Amino acid sequence: MIYIGQSVDISKRFRNYFNLSYIKSKSSFIISRALIKYGYSNFSVTILEYYDKSDLIIREQYYFNKLNPQYNILKIAGSSRDFKHSEETKTKISKSLNGIYKK
Repeated sequence: MIYIGQSVDISKRFRNYFNLSYIKSKSSFIISRALIKYGYSNFSVTILEYYDKSDLIIREQYYFNKLNPQYNILKIAGSSRDFKHSEETKTKISKSLNGIYKK
């Protein structure tokens, strides 16, 4: 299973992903829930390439199309900025999280 992401500040991204309290605060992200459920030892990180900030969305979309990442809900790069889950999706997410951890 694959997750594709982009970052302008890769060191900050790594600090966040390896900070359990940060991951728990982002429980709406599938990748966050997977890290909590399966543990860090079941994942690896690969930097696919470095690009200028102005090209990040284009390159992220390229990898979405090429690799079909399962952990990314939205398949359009950058589209999460204004994305809102439907009530049905929120209910499904809530049910899927039941028993995984308590806030």
